[in-house]
Amino acid sequence: MWNRDILFVHGAWEGSWIFRSWVAYFAGEGWSARAVTLPGHGPGESAKGYGLAGYVEALEEAVWDEERTVLVGHSMGGWVVMKYLESHQVAASVLCSPVPAAGLPRRTVKSFMTMAPGLSLKAVLLGILPELADAGLVRRICFTEQTEEELVSRFVGESVPESPTALREMVLMPLRMPGWPKIRSRKLARLQKGRSHLIVASEADALIRPSELEATARLLGAEMLRLDTSPHCFTLTPENLNIAATIDRWLNEKLGGDQVAQ
Repeated sequence: MWNRDILFVHGAWEGSWIFRSWVAYFAGEGWSARAVTLPGHGPGESAKGYGLAGYVEALEEAVWDEERTVLVGHSMGGWVVMKYLESHQVAASVLCSPVPAAGLPRRTVKSFMTMAPGLSLKAVLLGILPELADAGLVRRICFTEQTEEELVSRFVGESVPESPTALREMVLMPLRMPGWPKIRSRKLARLQKGRSHLIVASEADALIRPSELEATARLLGAEMLRLDTSPHCFTLTPENLNIAATIDRWLNEKLGGDQVAQ
Protein backbone atom coordinates (compact mmCIF):
# COMPACT_ATOMS: atom_id res chain seq x y z
CA MET A 1 0.00 0.00 0.00
CA TRP A 2 1.37 3.37 -0.96
CA ASN A 3 1.61 6.07 1.65
CA ARG A 4 -0.21 9.32 0.93
CA ASP A 5 -1.81 11.99 3.06
CA ILE A 6 -5.47 12.89 2.52
CA LEU A 7 -6.65 16.13 4.11
CA PHE A 8 -10.33 17.09 4.41
CA VAL A 9 -11.54 20.70 4.46
CA HIS A 10 -15.04 21.42 5.76
CA GLY A 11 -17.52 24.07 4.65
CA ALA A 12 -19.53 26.90 6.20
CA TRP A 13 -21.21 26.24 9.56
CA GLU A 14 -19.32 22.95 9.70
CA GLY A 15 -16.24 21.58 11.41
CA SER A 16 -13.96 18.61 10.93
CA TRP A 17 -16.84 16.41 12.17
CA ILE A 18 -18.49 16.65 8.73
CA PHE A 19 -15.80 14.23 7.52
CA ARG A 20 -15.66 12.01 10.63
CA SER A 21 -16.75 8.83 8.84
CA TRP A 22 -14.56 9.54 5.80
CA VAL A 23 -11.45 10.04 7.91
CA ALA A 24 -12.11 6.65 9.51
CA TYR A 25 -12.85 5.03 6.14
CA PHE A 26 -9.73 6.29 4.37
CA ALA A 27 -7.54 5.49 7.38
CA GLY A 28 -8.87 1.95 7.17
CA GLU A 29 -7.86 1.85 3.51
CA GLY A 30 -4.26 2.70 4.36
CA TRP A 31 -4.28 6.47 4.00
CA SER A 32 -2.83 8.97 6.44
CA ALA A 33 -6.19 10.71 6.90
CA ARG A 34 -7.03 13.85 8.84
CA ALA A 35 -9.40 16.81 8.73
CA VAL A 36 -8.55 20.45 9.29
CA THR A 37 -10.71 22.67 11.51
CA LEU A 38 -10.83 26.14 9.97
CA PRO A 39 -10.30 29.16 12.28
CA GLY A 40 -13.27 29.86 14.52
CA HIS A 41 -14.96 26.53 13.81
CA GLY A 42 -13.85 24.56 16.86
CA PRO A 43 -15.94 24.13 20.04
CA GLY A 44 -16.25 27.40 21.92
CA GLU A 45 -14.51 29.40 19.18
CA SER A 46 -15.83 32.31 17.11
CA ALA A 47 -15.36 32.77 13.38
CA LYS A 48 -16.14 36.48 13.57
CA GLY A 49 -13.41 38.50 11.88
CA TYR A 50 -12.22 35.69 9.66
CA GLY A 51 -12.65 35.71 5.90
CA LEU A 52 -11.84 33.35 3.07
CA ALA A 53 -8.21 34.47 2.98
CA GLY A 54 -7.78 33.39 6.60
CA TYR A 55 -9.24 29.99 5.79
CA VAL A 56 -6.80 29.56 2.90
CA GLU A 57 -3.90 30.46 5.20
CA ALA A 58 -5.08 27.82 7.67
CA LEU A 59 -5.07 25.24 4.88
CA GLU A 60 -1.55 26.25 3.87
CA GLU A 61 -0.40 25.58 7.43
CA ALA A 62 -2.19 22.22 7.54
CA VAL A 63 -0.60 20.75 4.40
CA TRP A 64 2.57 18.89 5.33
CA ASP A 65 3.86 17.61 1.98
CA GLU A 66 2.19 18.94 -1.17
CA GLU A 67 3.25 16.21 -3.58
CA ARG A 68 1.95 13.46 -1.27
CA THR A 69 -1.29 15.20 -0.31
CA VAL A 70 -4.81 14.77 -1.65
CA LEU A 71 -7.16 17.60 -0.71
CA VAL A 72 -10.89 16.99 -0.27
CA GLY A 73 -13.06 20.08 0.22
CA HIS A 74 -16.78 20.34 0.89
CA SER A 75 -18.91 23.35 -0.10
CA MET A 76 -17.05 26.49 1.05
CA GLY A 77 -14.09 24.21 1.77
CA GLY A 78 -14.06 23.30 -1.92
CA TRP A 79 -13.56 26.97 -2.83
CA VAL A 80 -10.81 27.25 -0.22
CA VAL A 81 -9.07 24.26 -1.81
CA MET A 82 -9.33 25.86 -5.27
CA LYS A 83 -7.84 29.11 -4.00
CA TYR A 84 -4.99 27.14 -2.44
CA LEU A 85 -4.41 25.40 -5.78
CA GLU A 86 -3.70 28.75 -7.42
CA SER A 87 -0.24 28.61 -5.87
CA HIS A 88 0.30 24.96 -4.96
CA GLN A 89 0.36 21.58 -6.69
CA VAL A 90 -0.87 18.57 -4.75
CA ALA A 91 -1.23 14.92 -5.73
CA ALA A 92 -4.95 15.39 -6.48
CA SER A 93 -8.09 17.14 -5.27
CA VAL A 94 -11.71 16.12 -4.76
CA LEU A 95 -14.28 18.90 -4.50
CA CYS A 96 -17.60 17.83 -2.96
CA SER A 97 -20.49 20.15 -3.87
CA PRO A 98 -18.02 23.05 -3.88
CA VAL A 99 -18.84 26.72 -4.06
CA PRO A 100 -18.01 27.45 -7.74
CA ALA A 101 -14.77 29.21 -8.58
CA ALA A 102 -16.68 32.39 -9.42
CA GLY A 103 -18.63 32.39 -6.13
CA LEU A 104 -22.14 31.40 -5.16
CA PRO A 105 -24.53 31.26 -8.14
CA ARG A 106 -27.31 33.84 -8.20
CA ARG A 107 -29.89 31.05 -8.02
CA THR A 108 -28.29 29.72 -4.85
CA VAL A 109 -28.34 33.13 -3.18
CA LYS A 110 -31.96 33.75 -4.16
CA SER A 111 -33.14 30.35 -2.98
CA PHE A 112 -31.19 30.68 0.28
CA MET A 113 -32.79 34.05 0.97
CA THR A 114 -36.18 32.53 0.21
CA MET A 115 -35.57 29.69 2.64
CA ALA A 116 -34.00 31.91 5.32
CA PRO A 117 -34.62 35.60 4.56
CA GLY A 118 -33.80 36.95 8.01
CA LEU A 119 -30.74 34.78 8.46
CA SER A 120 -29.12 35.57 5.13
CA LEU A 121 -29.88 39.30 5.15
CA LYS A 122 -28.44 39.64 8.65
CA ALA A 123 -25.30 37.85 7.54
CA VAL A 124 -24.80 39.87 4.36
CA LEU A 125 -25.93 43.32 5.45
CA LEU A 126 -25.48 43.54 9.21
CA GLY A 127 -22.46 41.36 9.81
CA ILE A 128 -24.16 39.28 12.51
CA LEU A 129 -22.77 35.80 13.15
CA PRO A 130 -25.47 33.61 11.57
CA GLU A 131 -26.40 30.25 13.07
CA LEU A 132 -28.16 27.27 11.54
CA ALA A 133 -30.20 26.42 14.60
CA ASP A 134 -33.55 25.65 12.95
CA ALA A 135 -33.95 21.96 12.08
CA GLY A 136 -36.43 22.66 9.31
CA LEU A 137 -34.06 25.12 7.64
CA VAL A 138 -31.11 22.72 7.98
CA ARG A 139 -33.18 19.98 6.36
CA ARG A 140 -34.08 22.21 3.38
CA ILE A 141 -30.53 23.46 2.86
CA CYS A 142 -28.33 20.50 3.74
CA PHE A 143 -30.51 17.42 3.40
CA THR A 144 -33.78 16.17 1.91
CA GLU A 145 -37.29 15.46 3.15
CA GLN A 146 -36.31 11.79 3.46
CA THR A 147 -33.33 12.42 5.76
CA GLU A 148 -33.74 10.95 9.24
CA GLU A 149 -34.55 13.47 11.97
CA GLU A 150 -31.66 12.22 14.11
CA LEU A 151 -29.17 13.18 11.42
CA VAL A 152 -30.65 16.67 11.01
CA SER A 153 -30.60 17.19 14.78
CA ARG A 154 -26.98 16.07 14.95
CA PHE A 155 -25.99 18.65 12.34
CA VAL A 156 -27.83 21.38 14.26
CA GLY A 157 -26.08 20.37 17.46
CA GLU A 158 -22.57 20.34 15.99
CA SER A 159 -22.78 23.31 13.60
CA VAL A 160 -21.17 26.62 14.52
CA PRO A 161 -22.03 30.24 13.60
CA GLU A 162 -20.35 31.14 10.32
CA SER A 163 -18.27 34.22 9.66
CA PRO A 164 -20.44 36.96 8.11
CA THR A 165 -17.34 38.17 6.28
CA ALA A 166 -16.82 34.82 4.56
CA LEU A 167 -20.50 34.64 3.64
CA ARG A 168 -20.48 38.14 2.16
CA GLU A 169 -17.38 37.29 0.16
CA MET A 170 -18.99 34.19 -1.34
CA VAL A 171 -22.27 35.98 -2.08
CA LEU A 172 -20.71 39.08 -3.65
CA MET A 173 -17.79 37.37 -5.38
CA PRO A 174 -19.56 37.22 -8.78
CA LEU A 175 -19.66 41.04 -8.72
CA ARG A 176 -15.82 41.07 -8.83
CA MET A 177 -15.55 43.84 -6.27
CA PRO A 178 -12.02 45.33 -6.06
CA GLY A 179 -9.94 43.91 -3.25
CA TRP A 180 -12.29 41.04 -2.50
CA PRO A 181 -11.13 37.41 -2.66
CA LYS A 182 -11.36 35.82 -6.08
CA ILE A 183 -9.80 32.94 -7.94
CA ARG A 184 -7.39 33.96 -10.67
CA SER A 185 -8.65 31.61 -13.33
CA ARG A 186 -5.72 31.72 -15.72
CA LYS A 187 -3.16 31.12 -13.00
CA LEU A 188 -5.18 28.23 -11.55
CA ALA A 189 -5.74 26.59 -14.92
CA ARG A 190 -2.08 26.93 -15.90
CA LEU A 191 -0.74 25.49 -12.64
CA GLN A 192 -3.20 22.58 -12.51
CA LYS A 193 -3.10 21.57 -16.18
CA GLY A 194 -2.73 17.81 -16.51
CA ARG A 195 -3.21 17.11 -12.80
CA SER A 196 -5.98 14.97 -11.29
CA HIS A 197 -9.12 16.67 -9.98
CA LEU A 198 -12.62 15.35 -9.32
CA ILE A 199 -15.85 17.25 -8.65
CA VAL A 200 -18.65 15.37 -6.88
CA ALA A 201 -22.08 16.97 -7.21
CA SER A 202 -25.70 15.88 -6.93
CA GLU A 203 -28.87 16.73 -8.81
CA ALA A 204 -30.72 16.68 -5.46
CA ASP A 205 -28.45 19.32 -3.91
CA ALA A 206 -30.53 22.35 -2.90
CA LEU A 207 -27.53 24.71 -2.96
CA ILE A 208 -25.07 23.74 -5.72
CA ARG A 209 -26.20 21.81 -8.78
CA PRO A 210 -23.88 19.90 -11.14
CA SER A 211 -24.74 22.24 -14.03
CA GLU A 212 -23.49 25.18 -11.94
CA LEU A 213 -20.11 23.49 -11.59
CA GLU A 214 -19.41 22.77 -15.24
CA ALA A 215 -17.39 25.98 -15.72
CA THR A 216 -15.36 25.16 -12.60
CA ALA A 217 -14.74 21.63 -13.92
CA ARG A 218 -13.49 23.04 -17.23
CA LEU A 219 -11.24 25.49 -15.42
CA LEU A 220 -9.57 22.71 -13.43
CA GLY A 221 -9.74 20.10 -16.15
CA ALA A 222 -11.66 18.07 -13.56
CA GLU A 223 -13.75 14.97 -14.02
CA MET A 224 -17.31 15.06 -12.72
CA LEU A 225 -18.99 12.43 -10.57
CA ARG A 226 -22.72 13.14 -10.73
CA LEU A 227 -24.96 11.84 -7.97
CA ASP A 228 -28.73 11.58 -8.33
CA THR A 229 -30.40 11.69 -4.91
CA SER A 230 -27.72 12.79 -2.45
CA PRO A 231 -28.17 16.09 -0.57
CA HIS A 232 -25.62 18.87 -0.10
CA CYS A 233 -24.17 17.31 3.06
CA PHE A 234 -23.85 13.82 1.62
CA THR A 235 -20.76 13.04 3.71
CA LEU A 236 -23.13 12.50 6.65
CA THR A 237 -25.82 10.43 4.95
CA PRO A 238 -26.18 6.62 4.97
CA GLU A 239 -24.77 6.33 1.43
CA ASN A 240 -21.67 8.36 2.30
CA LEU A 241 -19.30 5.37 2.54
CA ASN A 242 -20.34 4.17 -0.92
CA ILE A 243 -19.37 7.60 -2.26
CA ALA A 244 -16.11 7.48 -0.29
CA ALA A 245 -15.32 4.07 -1.82
CA THR A 246 -15.92 5.44 -5.32
CA ILE A 247 -13.56 8.35 -4.61
CA ASP A 248 -10.98 5.95 -3.19
CA ARG A 249 -11.08 3.84 -6.35
CA TRP A 250 -10.74 6.96 -8.52
CA LEU A 251 -7.73 8.14 -6.53
CA ASN A 252 -6.04 4.74 -6.73
CA GLU A 253 -6.61 4.71 -10.47
CA LYS A 254 -5.23 8.22 -10.98
CA LEU A 255 -2.35 8.06 -8.52
CA GLY A 256 -1.32 4.42 -8.82
CA GLY A 257 -2.55 2.55 -5.77
CA ASP A 258 -0.12 -0.28 -6.34
CA GLN A 259 2.92 1.95 -5.99
CA VAL A 260 4.82 2.38 -2.76
CA ALA A 261 5.82 5.97 -2.05
CA GLN A 262 9.54 6.50 -1.59
